Amino acid sequence: MRILLFLFLGGAIGTVSGAVGIGGGVLFVPALMWLCGMEYEKATGTTLAILALPVFILAAWKSWQQDRVDMEAAIWIGVAFACGAYLGAASFHSLPSEALRLTFGLLLMFVAMRYILGSNHEAASAAAGLTAWLAYHGLRRLGRRHLAAPDLGSLIREKAEQQKGESDYYI
Repeated sequence: MRILLFLFLGGAIGTVSGAVGIGGGVLFVPALMWLCGMEYEKATGTTLAILALPVFILAAWKSWQQDRVDMEAAIWIGVAFACGAYLGAASFHSLPSEALRLTFGLLLMFVAMRYILGSNHEAASAAAGLTAWLAYHGLRRLGRRHLAAPDLGSLIREKAEQQKGESDYYI
């Protein structure tokens, strides 16, 4: 069953990646975490292994045949990307996992908002409002998990006692 899930994920995300022109990491990392129960560290490493050169040769070849590839840009960016990916993978263990997860999530939210706000369609405006609302509530929920909720009842009673004590002083 696990192999079928892997095949489904690979096929579905590969199709989307080829059609939209993304590397797939923005889809693979969350999918591996949510659907396969992988930890963030394992999901990112697995994604790098999935996206190794042989995977996208056929998609890149098809795009080149359709005259949709700037080879000079692809080569120079590819070389720099490979160096950066190596350095990033080498420094992974020295960076806090929670900070990496938060940064990845914020990056996804930023990219999503850029695409939504860049559209001229009325539905995109509604989606932007919905996304902002969801982001607000998501960040509030995140804050609740890490910050203790204030005890407003005791704060109000304390303030009332202070005011009562001050009013008794001036009588």
